[in-house]
Amino acid sequence: MKNDNKQLIKDVALDLFGLKGYEDTSLTEIATAVGIKKPSIYNHFRSKEDLFMEVIEDLSVSEVSAYKSAEEKMNHSEPLRNIRMLFDLFCHRLMTTKEALLWKRVTFFPPEAFKDLIQKQFIQFEMVTSAILVSIYQEGLKHKLFSEIEEDEFIASFLCLVDGVFLEHHYYTEEIFRQRIESAWKVYELGISCRKGE
Repeated sequence: MKNDNKQLIKDVALDLFGLKGYEDTSLTEIATAVGIKKPSIYNHFRSKEDLFMEVIEDLSVSEVSAYKSAEEKMNHSEPLRNIRMLFDLFCHRLMTTKEALLWKRVTFFPPEAFKDLIQKQFIQFEMVTSAILVSIYQEGLKHKLFSEIEEDEFIASFLCLVDGVFLEHHYYTEEIFRQRIESAWKVYELGISCRKGE
């Protein structure tokens, strides 16, 4: 029961931190939403700061797990399909997960006290993504793809693509966003799928 309450507190905190930000979310609000008294939170967390740190760390674990799971499902003989799978996963999580709202908030408006922690989690996630991209790139070379692109260029181009998508999602309706990501993918795919001499 104690562990259930702890997870519930983190789930509610994730929602409120995403909606209102760290500074504007109080432990009293979190406790009320959970259905407990504020002092009960201290049975699980030393402070609001401690709670926020655990939420951010869980957020990173969730993202890393999703991408590693996707990698396990990839058919290594289809590098173009695999890069699209990675792109679709990013867009799907951005549009459907409650974690995405907090990711956006801490990316654009990181609480000063947690900038280092957020950067550390971001770099860890990028390292996992980059490792998957390296694997896709190497398989692509075996299939005579990506021959005009260096490995670091391949990684950087994909990360810049999804960074752009991340920003686009902040400003557009879902319908417009879907149109724009398909347009972005069409041009991106044309660029990376060109073979030498074409």
